[in-house]
Amino acid sequence: LKLPSASGPPIRGAPQAGGMGQAIWSRCSGGASDASGELAVRAKMRQARWVPLESNPEVFNAFARKAGLPGSWEFVDIYGVDEDLVAMVPPGCVAVTLLFQCTENLERAKEEQRKRIEAQGQLLAPELVYLKQYIGNACGTIACIHCLANNVKVLGLPPGSPIERYLASARGQTPEAAGEMLADMTELHQASEVSAGGGQTAAPPATASVDHHFIAFVEKDGDVYELDGCKAFPINHGPSGGDLLRAATKTIQAEFMGRDPENIHFNMMALVPAMS
Repeated sequence: LKLPSASGPPIRGAPQAGGMGQAIWSRCSGGASDASGELAVRAKMRQARWVPLESNPEVFNAFARKAGLPGSWEFVDIYGVDEDLVAMVPPGCVAVTLLFQCTENLERAKEEQRKRIEAQGQLLAPELVYLKQYIGNACGTIACIHCLANNVKVLGLPPGSPIERYLASARGQTPEAAGEMLADMTELHQASEVSAGGGQTAAPPATASVDHHFIAFVEKDGDVYELDGCKAFPINHGPSGGDLLRAATKTIQAEFMGRDPENIHFNMMALVPAMS
């Protein structure tokens, strides 16, 4: 997907640190920047809402399998950011998801981050796949798509699978266009809806308003990227040091948990080679 060029000199952010929780529902009303074009898209898609996904490996694996993820890979829980808990995650992590409660502190940090990057610029890997979110409550689905789309070769996603067909149709499009196109991907929508009903608790309706949001972290060209369809652009958090799992959890700890220390609503998962 085409990524917008960041203005200003390129910068690198140092990786910082990670999070955790119980069965919590994802949320995002969609869109991030206030560009007039995006406002028009959001107005057009105001009625597009999907049932939110639970932050639960069973739910994510169910959706990912229906989308095309082979059985040799799976999402697993990350139980905390302390080293002994991170060490419990099977080796070979290629993506991390984070579910967090939306709070004023995190919204303030998000705005400060946007202004800083717009003023200073950042490096963006040309092969990074990123789409904007316009579908209400679809942030969990989009986080999973970001995990899969940025690891097509290593995961061995089969040609002709729903995720591959979506990526083929979105190839060469802007993140905004790719986000808008997702609303028309019936197979992915149905897979998401069916999977949402398989969690530990009853899924809320698509019209529900819940105050949690899903994002993903992936590695491209040696850097850790935060992919949030409700932000203005991807965020480069700097070199992974060859260990995405630890770099991502450190980033989460510093940039999310550390900026909202009273907030205990964090939940993380890792996409890893299946152990069974």
